[in-house]
Amino acid sequence: MTTPVIGQDCDVIFIHPDVNDGNPYGFVLTPDPSKSGSSFSVQRKLGDDQATTGILIYFTIILADDLKNPDGSEHADSRSTMYDMLLDYMENLTGLSIDTVIGTYVGLGQFGHTLTELHLVEATFESLKFANIDTYHPPIESSLFYGSLWQDDPPAAGAFTWETSVWR
Repeated sequence: MTTPVIGQDCDVIFIHPDVNDGNPYGFVLTPDPSKSGSSFSVQRKLGDDQATTGILIYFTIILADDLKNPDGSEHADSRSTMYDMLLDYMENLTGLSIDTVIGTYVGLGQFGHTLTELHLVEATFESLKFANIDTYHPPIESSLFYGSLWQDDPPAAGAFTWETSVWR
C-alpha cells in the first residue's frame, strides 16, 4: 500500500486508528467551478461561553470508476472500494484526523447531519460535515502529524519517539 499524497492522488486524507489498519486513505474532492481546482470550507464558531472555539469542516468528495486524480492519473481504487472505505470511516463517531492542503485537523467527529449522498450512473457525490469533538487546535503541519503516529519498533527514520515527541 502506498501512502496517499495530496495534490497527486487525492485532495484530502482520512486517518483513524480503527479503519484501514490505521493507514491513511485519500479521497478526491469535487472540482469547484468558481475556483481553480478543489476546495473545502472551514467555519469557526465561538461557544456560548465565549471561551471555546468550534469548527465545522465541509467538503464534497467524488467516487467513480475511472476517476482522475488531481495530477491527471487514474485513481487506483474503484467506486465501490472508495464507498466502502468512506462508510468504514463514517462508522466511527470520533477520533478522525483529516489531512488537507493546509495541514491536519485532529479530534474530528460527526455531529448532527454529517453526510448527504447523491448517486448518479457514473459517479457518487458525498457531501460531508465534520466538527471538532474535543478541544480545537488549528491544523498542524502534516509532517509533524505523520511523524507522531505510532511507529514499529525500531521506529522509522525521523519518527518521533517518547523522548522527542511534543504533547499538547
